Amino acid sequence: MKKFLFFASLAAFIAIATACGRKSETGNCCKTAEAGQLPTSEISDQSIFLLESDWETYRNGRMTLADLSGKVTVGAMIFTHCPSACPRIVADIKNIESALSEDERKQVQFLLISMDPERDTPERMRQFAADHRLNDSWEMIRAGKDATMEIAQVLGVRIKPLDDGGFDHSNIIQILNREGEIAYQQQGLNVDPGECLKQIRLLLK
Repeated sequence: MKKFLFFASLAAFIAIATACGRKSETGNCCKTAEAGQLPTSEISDQSIFLLESDWETYRNGRMTLADLSGKVTVGAMIFTHCPSACPRIVADIKNIESALSEDERKQVQFLLISMDPERDTPERMRQFAADHRLNDSWEMIRAGKDATMEIAQVLGVRIKPLDDGGFDHSNIIQILNREGEIAYQQQGLNVDPGECLKQIRLLLK
């Protein structure tokens, strides 16, 4: 019942907050439960932390989305075989990262969620991370098909498999607050990071 209420309320929330950089009304990458995970009773119906899926990290670890609590999260859904759009999304997030102060970066984590879990093995994700020089503030994760489509639905990311094994997909950078709620979404590629930075700094106050 709680999960049903989550999707119902989140659908309404995304209708207000989503797309093209519209704000909502109303976060070592990936803390452990001991370090900062919120009790279930304190998680709002608009938080991705309610999703109970298990995720494999590119470091061969395991995590849940609730392990992200405590920091602001800047993330996106990508796949490592993507020839152009996904590397651009990563570059756009790195532009956001580089514009943050050292103190701000300590309060922000960066998350890449694979939409291609069959091919994006931990080894493949590690190579992608090395190729793009991702530091320890970044996490890359994959899960099964059902969990992948579930988080895509929650984040408002459209994914359409193509005959060549690739995907036609939305290009959205997500800004989540420390409680796992969507605070801001930036659509498109090579977008000026100014508004994302503004929204991140509001969340850090």
